[in-house]
Amino acid sequence: MTPLIEARGLGRSYRTFSLMGSAAPKVVLDGIDLTIRPGETLGLLGRSGCGKSTLGRLILGLEKPDRGDIRFRGTALGALDSAGLAAFRRAVQVVFQDSLEAVNPRHNVERIIAEPLRHLTDLNQEQRAARVRELLLEVGLTADDATKLPVQMSGGQLQRVCIARALAPQPELIVLDEAVSNLDLVLQIQTIDLFKQIQEARGTAFLFVTHDLRLVHRFCERVVVMDGGRIVEDVPVTRPLHFTHPAARALQGAVLPARPTRRHEQPTV
Repeated sequence: MTPLIEARGLGRSYRTFSLMGSAAPKVVLDGIDLTIRPGETLGLLGRSGCGKSTLGRLILGLEKPDRGDIRFRGTALGALDSAGLAAFRRAVQVVFQDSLEAVNPRHNVERIIAEPLRHLTDLNQEQRAARVRELLLEVGLTADDATKLPVQMSGGQLQRVCIARALAPQPELIVLDEAVSNLDLVLQIQTIDLFKQIQEARGTAFLFVTHDLRLVHRFCERVVVMDGGRIVEDVPVTRPLHFTHPAARALQGAVLPARPTRRHEQPTV
């Protein structure tokens, strides 16, 4: 089966500048090879600064790699024609960490969710409004929420609005860039369970970018661990996980139990 998304030999560096002039480029990604299969839930795990969010932006086409390429259904993004690029934009969507930063505060919920429908589909205004109502119900909100402004929504509700927006063009892959990190534990679990329901109903693939191994256990079937701009582990999600690289084992050892344990008990992650 052709991968939905494939990264081949990705490299990405950034130059830094100061009053003393430019410094040597900082290597953020170095030789990344990665595949995402249709319908797969892949966890992308790593500490802050490891390069995982940069990799997510490259997969979304928001940035270009310095080396290597991203392939969509076997074709490099740079080789896609206008029709292929339109198909890619419909097929790959994103939910960011900060829902307030991800929306226009002056637009109501209906307009926010309908944005990709206006740009990526041929639906008319009446059809878009009906689709927005369906999406609101799918993510656990109500049709009455369509007229609200972002400031009138709680953090969890607004993140569901962003999820509905990502679902609008019926994507094949949703990149979740720390999408539940700003939520409390209960809302995190509820949102993860919503993603699982979406996957069961639609067959959507997810790239779950996170630093939280507990959420990877709850949601993902495979996990890739990054450290220093490289992939150091790529294993199926089992309990317990069998990591071998020191950086991955350090993440594993840093997980706190969800409940207090007796001194002789050890959390299994």
